[in-house]
Amino acid sequence: MKQPEIRRQLIWSKTLRWCHWGMTLFVLALLFSGWLIAWVPEKADSLHDIHYVAAALLIAVLAIRFWLLLFGRSNDLLKNLLPNRHQLRQGWEVLRAYLSLGKIPLPKWYAHNPLWAPLYLFLFAVLLLQIVSGLLLLNQITLLGDLSIRQAHVLGFQVIGVFALLHILASFFHDAKESGSDISAMVNGHRIFIIEPRQPETPAGSTVVSLDSLKKSIKKP
Repeated sequence: MKQPEIRRQLIWSKTLRWCHWGMTLFVLALLFSGWLIAWVPEKADSLHDIHYVAAALLIAVLAIRFWLLLFGRSNDLLKNLLPNRHQLRQGWEVLRAYLSLGKIPLPKWYAHNPLWAPLYLFLFAVLLLQIVSGLLLLNQITLLGDLSIRQAHVLGFQVIGVFALLHILASFFHDAKESGSDISAMVNGHRIFIIEPRQPETPAGSTVVSLDSLKKSIKKP
């Protein structure tokens, strides 16, 4: 019987990884400092300084990430976050695996998780809205028509907090249930692929997933 082939493939560029961890650090700093401003008002002055510095650094990191979306290489690019029909089907399979708590197996994919990829674009949009609303509040603008800028800023804070929590839980879920090394991949850039070979008893009409087919699945039809 043929043994599975284990492949270690570079997926994430160094610049993308720096952006990922920079966004993680600065978003957490913003979440905690914003929360403390509301609950420890006597420390508001020093906390505001931390909040503004973290916001400025986040803006810089987001600018680099947007540059990668347009001019980066391979998996950095925007087109890899826009799902095709195959990835939409896979996204549904990922969601089913979550809802079944792992009883339904996760599908195989090459780079971006097919469920989370479009959600990253949603996160980028929310972060941009947070930056805009934060700048308006900094300039003492609290209302745009009937819209409360402060309430919108707090809502964005809540959305990002929930997103971050779910993203962390999903990453641990993937590493616990599969062998793709999702967490370490965002540290060293490499994912591990276990390719099951076609066994002699495999029916002729069956499909054996290859690494090349996973790569091709991220291309537009």
